[in-house]
Amino acid sequence: MKQAAAVLGTTGLNINDRLHIKVAEQLGLFQHKHDTVAAELRYYSYDMEKKDDIVSHREIRELSYSIEPQIIQKLVTKKYLLVVENLDEPINPINLNAFTEGLWLPPPELNDSFWIISTTSQDVYDRSKPAYGCVIESFTGGDILILTLYSLKQAAKYISVAVGHGEEKYWHHVALCCFHYATMLLIPDSSKVDPPESVAQGDVKSSDNLIRQWTAQGILTVTKSVQERMGEETGSYRSKYNDDDDTYRVGNVILEAFQEYSLLHLPLYPATKDDEAIKSAAHFLAYHRLVAEPLTLVELCEGNRSQLEHIQWISCTDDQGFHVSRDWLSDGASGPGTLIIRYSSQQLRLLMNLKSDHFLPKLTCLRVLDLSYTPLESLPPSICCLKKLQLLSLRGCYNLKSPLCFADTEITLRENNINKTLNLLYLDLSYSNISTFQCNFFHNMPILKELLLVKCSNLQELPSSTAVLSSLTKIELIDNKKLLSFTGLTEIVLDGHGTLSSFSLVGTPHIKRVSLHGCKKLESVDIKEADALEDLDLSITAIKELSESIPNLPQLRRLLLMGVPSLKRFPWHKLQRLPSVFYLDHFSERTTDHSNPQVPQVCISDSRLFYSFNSVRGGQILKSFYVRVTSCKATTRKMQDEVDVVRTNKLQEAQTTYADVNRRYLTDGVSMVSMDDVPRIQVTERHVEISAVDRYPDGLKYLLEVTKSISLSDDCHVSYLSDLSDFGELEECMLRRCHQMEQVFNMAAYGVRWTLKNAYVSHLKSLTHFYRPSGSYPLYALKHLVLENCPRLEGVFSRDCGLRSLETLDILFCYNLKAVLYNHGRYSGGYYKLPHLRRIRLQELPLLEHFHVDDPILTAPAWEELHVRGCWSLRRLPRLDKQPAKAVKVSGERAWWSKLRWDDDGSYEPRLPPASASIRKRVVIRTYLR
Repeated sequence: MKQAAAVLGTTGLNINDRLHIKVAEQLGLFQHKHDTVAAELRYYSYDMEKKDDIVSHREIRELSYSIEPQIIQKLVTKKYLLVVENLDEPINPINLNAFTEGLWLPPPELNDSFWIISTTSQDVYDRSKPAYGCVIESFTGGDILILTLYSLKQAAKYISVAVGHGEEKYWHHVALCCFHYATMLLIPDSSKVDPPESVAQGDVKSSDNLIRQWTAQGILTVTKSVQERMGEETGSYRSKYNDDDDTYRVGNVILEAFQEYSLLHLPLYPATKDDEAIKSAAHFLAYHRLVAEPLTLVELCEGNRSQLEHIQWISCTDDQGFHVSRDWLSDGASGPGTLIIRYSSQQLRLLMNLKSDHFLPKLTCLRVLDLSYTPLESLPPSICCLKKLQLLSLRGCYNLKSPLCFADTEITLRENNINKTLNLLYLDLSYSNISTFQCNFFHNMPILKELLLVKCSNLQELPSSTAVLSSLTKIELIDNKKLLSFTGLTEIVLDGHGTLSSFSLVGTPHIKRVSLHGCKKLESVDIKEADALEDLDLSITAIKELSESIPNLPQLRRLLLMGVPSLKRFPWHKLQRLPSVFYLDHFSERTTDHSNPQVPQVCISDSRLFYSFNSVRGGQILKSFYVRVTSCKATTRKMQDEVDVVRTNKLQEAQTTYADVNRRYLTDGVSMVSMDDVPRIQVTERHVEISAVDRYPDGLKYLLEVTKSISLSDDCHVSYLSDLSDFGELEECMLRRCHQMEQVFNMAAYGVRWTLKNAYVSHLKSLTHFYRPSGSYPLYALKHLVLENCPRLEGVFSRDCGLRSLETLDILFCYNLKAVLYNHGRYSGGYYKLPHLRRIRLQELPLLEHFHVDDPILTAPAWEELHVRGCWSLRRLPRLDKQPAKAVKVSGERAWWSKLRWDDDGSYEPRLPPASASIRKRVVIRTYLR
């Protein structure tokens, strides 16, 4: 349904086409290919950038025509139920025994099918209804029950498909139990006790609270195969299920199915008026008492264990109780599994009985105990009898100061052979007045998974026993203004916690340091209003997103996100500040310093993390950064390269044998060095490195606009570097082994004309041109350019490309190059100026014939050196405008020099190898010239 809604929302389809698409999706016929690019863009840019034409009107129309005959074929022989809610446009008058005009749906009377259509206005109703009376103005209770049962079956099918495991029959049973349980929670209470307004607002029964109770009750369980399936679903950004663990994900699928079929709507506010009872099937059944049965408090308080065996779930208020029977269950376990007492007064008899030592021992099957918003001061020791209890809620217990006090009853417990250990999974103490815990409080709850402490206004300290909660998956510390620490210190350290999946810290102004380093299952972190927090370590976690409040914390000085491969996006657009020490690394589990620890450093595998960078592009926040986009294999290779460099340096430190003899036979000024020793580019304060990425590096446009140095290597996706960005501030550029690249810069890269200073290009097999604008656009700032091993290179610059700052030009092993400066097709004068040129190096360019095809006169007053090797087709050196004060020193083979043709040989001075050196023409020199 969501896919169809997304498609239909972008088109102008008529109501008939929209109905066909909706029906087809329900029948499994409509498989719309959603525009992945648009979905990615919306997700990674936080919906800031959108693609308008996701699917064209023509495509949807064609799709509608193609599925119409399939709908007829699917339904023509079957009895079916059609439910259309909130029809907002009229259709042609419904025909019961023939096809309705414009609709390709078999008529209702063909196979005793049934159509239920609700409209948004009287006009739509009048224009769409059949010509003769067969309209149901309202449904009876029986009708709603039948529709509810049918919807539960449809919901089970929905759940089975979404989860991808388990038979529909199994999920129908689960859905039925979940629905009955939720219905019990919607029974209107008659309590005269009203909680404070702020507490009531926070007490909306959320999906998480409901899923916890389902799980604790044993209704909702997740098998290994379901975990694997849900793991596959949640592995991508398109996942719909982003809760703490697989139980929450499956629970949310069930709630989604319930809402899809109008079985249940959140939040779970009980209906108090007739018009509210029609919000969902659960509201209707609860309001009219069609599921839960009345239960007197006398029965509950004075009944013995055998009298309570038929009761399954109990919900009580001041003067009335309700229960859902176990009689309809096939397993028929003995005794109540849930007891809910909410918003009761001090005089409630049931609450008074709860404090005795005789009431709770009768409820040995109890798994959920909810005593929220009661005047309870503490729990009785008899709660230790509840060995099956998994969820305890003391939410909003305004008199609660210490939940469990066993000190005075230790002897009694031993005498009755009662172990203090509780098998609780979920403990909710939110909105209570608890101030402290006993130091060994959590020793009694060894398997606790979730601890909720929201707005505990008097809470000052958590006990040291918190650290022993080895099964903890979620801890919520929200708006606890007086909370100073865990154990008297101003820090929270849960390093290496093996099960923690969610952590919340809100409204704790005294905490200065939080470390969740190594919590490998931690997916969700929420930290707000922690104004004293200075140091936060979320390294080696499974965190998926970072809320905007975290980097903007006013005192945060250090934020570590090392080894966080699941982090998919970052709220760059919401940054108001950034910690002075900031590391984000998808791979590394250690803090590595590339240059300066004060420079924010980012190493990621997916460049889409920077889609939301557009509001930071002016450099107001990130005045310096080191960003690396790479793949796992490239990271591994780099680590090996670093090891190799260390070994090489150690070898170079040793004195080479006969070094003095070898040095004697080297030609002066022509030293041979390895390729890897050639100076690369200068890493600036705003550096981006892209290496061996697995996909096209989308999302870097705004980041690269403020980048000053870039290194791109081992890439097979980018054809034009200028396609990535306008490069408004780029000064240094290094490209290596980018075999898809055909041109480096074209007219799209307007910014590089004014800023680019140094460029190093190596091993680009498809490169034909370095700079090829469509017009006369000079490179004003370019000083140094190195091009090597580009076998298809045809030209470097056009002749009308001004290079007023160029100082050095090195072109090596480019076997297809015939001219350095090519003619762009437009007429230019017979002169060309390189006012700052000092040195040119040309090596192994066997087809090179001219420095420029038209052989214009070159003005280069600062030119000092020309190094040539392996350029046997080059027969003429550039003509110089004026004979320089000092002739240009030329280094090259004697055979090549002897075949040159001269116009004015006084401008050049040969610096040739000794006559004894080899002058074999076809020897390929594979090392650099210096």
